[in-house]
Amino acid sequence: MFKSRHRAAFAAMVCACVFSACDDTPEKPQGAGSAAPVKAPTTKIATVAADMVAAVSSGKASDAVSVHFALRATPTVNAALPVDVAIVPHREFDSLTVYFNSQDGLAVTTGNSFGPKTDVAIESSLTHQLVLLPTREGMYMVSATVDSDSAEGNITRVFSIPVIVIAAPAGTPDAAPAPPAAPQGN
Repeated sequence: MFKSRHRAAFAAMVCACVFSACDDTPEKPQGAGSAAPVKAPTTKIATVAADMVAAVSSGKASDAVSVHFALRATPTVNAALPVDVAIVPHREFDSLTVYFNSQDGLAVTTGNSFGPKTDVAIESSLTHQLVLLPTREGMYMVSATVDSDSAEGNITRVFSIPVIVIAAPAGTPDAAPAPPAAPQGN
């Protein structure tokens, strides 16, 4: 009976040693026992307005540059729609040019291009405003085509800004007249 207790204790001690050897923490480099922890380098990150959202990029375009936007009014038929845009380069560029295009039913009336902006700094927020004019309700996409020149060459990246247009409220001059009521049968 005494032997089985020793075996159990020995087995428990072996298990404890095996489990403690399975620690996943990396080893400290030699000589680093009392050194202060190394702080990760801080990078400057561009700030954009809190109400802005990122435009949808095609592919991995947002690694190099990102486009953010905020609609400044409710998208309504026949009402001007101001849109604030921020272009944020995440790499150095010799120049950046942005072209804004839309679909039939949503016209870009002001601000259809930005730039060319030369000597673009990393993480700078380049602001732009465009004005859209919806002519009918529906869902539309505004394309922001970013042409960049850098040491990598000339690269074009495309971003999409979704806009959902609603009908003008009844009783406003922009609202379409209501269809006549159907006659009721007797």
